[in-house]
Amino acid sequence: MSRETWQAPPPSAPLGLEDRLICEQVDTYLSRGLALKRWWQRDGAAGPDSRRFELAFTHNRPDVSFGFFSRTPVDGRTLPILGNFQTQFYDQPKSPSADRDAAARFLNAELREFVLRYFLRVSDFANPQPYTADDPHPPFFLRPFSLCNGREIPRQGFGFSQLYFKRADTGEIGRFPASMRRRIVDLRTLGPVFEWIVARVQIFNFAFQAKPFGDSGPSMTLPLDERSLLVLTSDFVSDETTAASLHAGEIGHYGFGYAFVKDPVPGLLAWGPGRFDAAFQTIDFRVLDDGRIRVDMVFTANRPTGVLAIPASPPLAALEMADIASLGLLAPVTAPLRTLAGLLPLGQVAFDPVFPALALLNAATAGYAARELCISREQVEKDLLLLHFERHYATLAGSLQTWRQIRDWRDEASLPRWVVTGEAA
Repeated sequence: MSRETWQAPPPSAPLGLEDRLICEQVDTYLSRGLALKRWWQRDGAAGPDSRRFELAFTHNRPDVSFGFFSRTPVDGRTLPILGNFQTQFYDQPKSPSADRDAAARFLNAELREFVLRYFLRVSDFANPQPYTADDPHPPFFLRPFSLCNGREIPRQGFGFSQLYFKRADTGEIGRFPASMRRRIVDLRTLGPVFEWIVARVQIFNFAFQAKPFGDSGPSMTLPLDERSLLVLTSDFVSDETTAASLHAGEIGHYGFGYAFVKDPVPGLLAWGPGRFDAAFQTIDFRVLDDGRIRVDMVFTANRPTGVLAIPASPPLAALEMADIASLGLLAPVTAPLRTLAGLLPLGQVAFDPVFPALALLNAATAGYAARELCISREQVEKDLLLLHFERHYATLAGSLQTWRQIRDWRDEASLPRWVVTGEAA
């Protein structure tokens, strides 16, 4: 599909109840995300209310990261926030020194097309898997006892799909047809064609793992709700090619970002993907004049007031238990019911047993649990930030192989179909 096809938005599919609930709150969460982005651009983690800390280290790689706690005004109130910044080497041309300038210019043009047009379509991947086409397919209640490898392919990275759009010319809000869900629009059409688009991202392999007895001992894994709703606008898109708009030593700066939109369907998590009250993420690729590519990523969100959200509404609790008992198989059926249950009395009331238990334990031990055992609310926050860092680091590392295997990202006619459509084989 050529870029010219996007001069007018596609015909809209009808909006249902959940669709309307999401679209009605886009402006609120976009405003909050932009407020946090302005705070980062103004103060970063160097403001008087900020506290930086080391978050992760990488072995034999020139990468830097740090986490931070701070606070800033959002919606007329002071919001406690946390986040992380990470920068990592991405790629560089392998060419003789005499050809360095030409190679850098070529790479710069290629990267612009890759980041602004195709990255969101190809940001998920999978490691080699067992061949399963000839395996039997037992019913779900027998699968725990089966030695078959199964047919589900465990993927890595981020899987984006676009759901809704708002036209820049008329302000009409519509839904993308199913055939265009994975074919994310060229991000350069944000502003001229679309005022915003709402996408859903599935973060693969997103699980919180506790290892109380070390790496070689038993561990407990808590799979987290890995889906988030995002709103993308031109405010988050970077497309810089002129010296006046670039930092010294750069020849290109291309990137994107988004504000997070809270999912109206209640869930068991109080904070995390789909549950932020205010959050934004940016991913910026910078091409240096010697051809090296660096990626800078910033994530900022409200600090959690809880980890779990145990529903007080009996109907909602019953639906959540049905999802758990069915190992998620009933989730597509219960999602509309959970949306309706969330609108009933007590539908938005929930309690978190985690943070109160941590506070009680530290009160009983006079803070020993936090000081010597790292059992604290702050440590949980740092662990959640580290998980966020790891998933983004893995996504960028995995996307490198996709970026390198295409000879010319500007030649659409020669691109594999899965790149253009976003639908992997």
